[in-house]
Amino acid sequence: MKRLMISLYGFAFFNKFLLLTPVYAIFMQKNGLTDWQLSTMFIISALGTILGQGPITYITNRVGQRWSMICGQILKAIAILLWLALPTYVGFVVGMFLWGVQAGFRSVAFEGLVYDSVAAYGKKREYSRILGRKSTYESVGVALSAFGSLLMFMGYDWVTWASVASILISMICLLAVPYRANTRPQSDMPMPIRKLLKSGIRVCMKTPCLMSVMMLALLVANVPYLDDFLSPIGLQIGIPTEYVGIVPLFLLGCATIGQRFAYKFTNITETLLYALIGLVGVAFIGFGLDYDVGALWMMGVAYMLFYGIYTLLYSRFQHLIPSRHRSVVLSFYTTVNYVLYMIVCGIVGLGATLGSWRYSIFILGGLMLVISGWAIIFMRGKCRPKQV
Repeated sequence: MKRLMISLYGFAFFNKFLLLTPVYAIFMQKNGLTDWQLSTMFIISALGTILGQGPITYITNRVGQRWSMICGQILKAIAILLWLALPTYVGFVVGMFLWGVQAGFRSVAFEGLVYDSVAAYGKKREYSRILGRKSTYESVGVALSAFGSLLMFMGYDWVTWASVASILISMICLLAVPYRANTRPQSDMPMPIRKLLKSGIRVCMKTPCLMSVMMLALLVANVPYLDDFLSPIGLQIGIPTEYVGIVPLFLLGCATIGQRFAYKFTNITETLLYALIGLVGVAFIGFGLDYDVGALWMMGVAYMLFYGIYTLLYSRFQHLIPSRHRSVVLSFYTTVNYVLYMIVCGIVGLGATLGSWRYSIFILGGLMLVISGWAIIFMRGKCRPKQV
């Protein structure tokens, strides 16, 4: 079990520890991309994840979760090297699409591996704690990546190759996963995306509360998600390029706190949990009103809350999934997740066309208030946490 946790946490960290994280959006814009075109990059990435769900599920079922994740890591390395070799709109599009496919491998194979391996060792009761720690290591990796902006004086080439090295280390961590934990679900044939969606919907509808909890988790995860836009936002509120990594470092540090201690609130009342979703929206709107460096503390509160809330909701969602349908449901979850992500990126991009990213933040804050009200009115008392 100890070796398993070290391997999983190691992959979680190095998969996210990419020094180019705080600078690749700036790099793209310096090579001619507008605010709207930058938003389309993330939409294309999400499209790669969605279109890859059928093949990804098939590959995962045939070769196992570990080897399918290694395939994904190879695609990620190719993507970021392509940006370096071909820094044009076409190069960025192809690279983001490949990165999106890799994200699909991680969502389906890695999330399934974490839950199934914990279950294989008889530690289901500790899943919320392990999920929080895994997410914490991911956030720490992203937060430390913020120092990539400080290293830009060495050139974008150096930052890119350092990121490739981190990807290779993450693959070594995968190879260290014990055989007992390397599950291999069975599937007779590849599932087209349309059939995958139908199967996912059918399973979710047959399982009480699974669809409702899944949709709430997806909305909480995507609507306030600004991670990919933090560097441009940092520049807009007056932070110099070499120090722009401070913004993701601070906010993802707050996210780490929320994830790390989320398990302590497993038994929080539904009313309070759903009300806190609304508080995230209030914090977003407050930051949008001030929109300067001094107001970042409000975004810090928002990030701490929504990452913690999502950890609790995702844990409940995993407990509700029938084990024999986990790959299909997680693929369905990932597909819907990236559809919502594409919509949010479109909203952020449209808000930016009004002249500032702050308008996008206003809109997202308002949506969080609506989601909070929906959950309180329609979900309270109907989907209580499942005991395991």
